Amino acid sequence: MKPVLLAAACGLALTLFAGGASAEAVHLKAVSAFPVNLPFTKQFQAFIDRVNREGEGVVQIDLIGGPEVIPPQQQDTAIRNGVFDMQMGPTSYYNGNVPEADALFGATTTPVEARENGGIDLLDKIWHEKLNAKFLSWQSGGIPFYIYLVDEPKLTADGVLDLSGVRMRATPAYKEWFEKLGATNVILQTSEMFPALERGVVKGLGWPAISFTDIGVYKFLNYRVEPPVWQLDIAIIMNADKWESLSDEAKQILTQAAIEHEKATAESFQAIREREEKILQDAGMEFYTLEKGDKHRQIAFDLVWDRLKSRDPSNVEALREKFYQP
Repeated sequence: MKPVLLAAACGLALTLFAGGASAEAVHLKAVSAFPVNLPFTKQFQAFIDRVNREGEGVVQIDLIGGPEVIPPQQQDTAIRNGVFDMQMGPTSYYNGNVPEADALFGATTTPVEARENGGIDLLDKIWHEKLNAKFLSWQSGGIPFYIYLVDEPKLTADGVLDLSGVRMRATPAYKEWFEKLGATNVILQTSEMFPALERGVVKGLGWPAISFTDIGVYKFLNYRVEPPVWQLDIAIIMNADKWESLSDEAKQILTQAAIEHEKATAESFQAIREREEKILQDAGMEFYTLEKGDKHRQIAFDLVWDRLKSRDPSNVEALREKFYQP
């Protein structure tokens, strides 16, 4: 082959090789604990879109589905075993395996603050040890929880909310708190809430400050108890082995997207919160403020941190320093 033709052929081969290599992005299989129509999954999709835009040719995320693919309470095991590469959902769903998940639930620190003070790094270390997972992002900070009731709230003699005789729709996240306040717990899936309230099976529930109007149950509820407590504990995690297999460039893309995502969701969730509060007010819901609001909050926060200490005290003090300022 003539030198000129040989050079041209080599150049073409190098070009094709480079183009083929750039197209060979690593694809990560992701799963969500929530249906696609809820704001949490929509925000996760925004994170995915960010990664796919910035990581073109390097790393891409494919959202396989939500609870219809695998039940939320089994998703942590799927991540640990590498069935999926990435998961978004409440850490409280797997706090049996990672008791330190309660630190997010009982936090007063925001995700941005936790990122800056080393709290996210501490979670990452714990998740790696206990779940074979990379803690990538805390998606939902700043969004608290409220108690919603059909009937006007009752108070104890010392001004604490009294749920004695009230059947509350509960999940593992609320169960101990409602019991502490005297309620009778009725464990129901989200899909069962509407008919249960419609038929009077339950007379109240707990729910975060967003994604409440989406499920339509607010029409049965007349009171929201103030002040709110806790924070949403929704996180994005990855299988640790898959994370370690990524290139430094892919890791940097995912890490930077996680940082930007924490900032973006704080703003977007706050806007959703304000919009939904107006819907509730327009529907006639009364925001019932407890005079002993500080005591109400203290009961809730103490319960979470005491629970964590009883399950595994080894990281409690370090986590409190990063995540909780009374």
